[in-house]
Amino acid sequence: MQVLLTLLSFVSSLLVAVVAGVLSHVTGARVAGALLYGGGAFIGWMTLCVIVLTALGLLGHHGQPGE
Repeated sequence: MQVLLTLLSFVSSLLVAVVAGVLSHVTGARVAGALLYGGGAFIGWMTLCVIVLTALGLLGHHGQPGE
């Protein structure tokens, strides 16, 4: 379950990064600037996803022996 949630977070972060990079490029940023903008959006969204999933108890919970 945790692997699927992490994969979903990664794919959604990739989508957000591509959209942010394309929008940045369309508004006049050069390719390098658009890549940096998209990379920042990826890191920000992935961090937010991991924080929310951890706060909800869906990530980071390891089963105790005997459970």
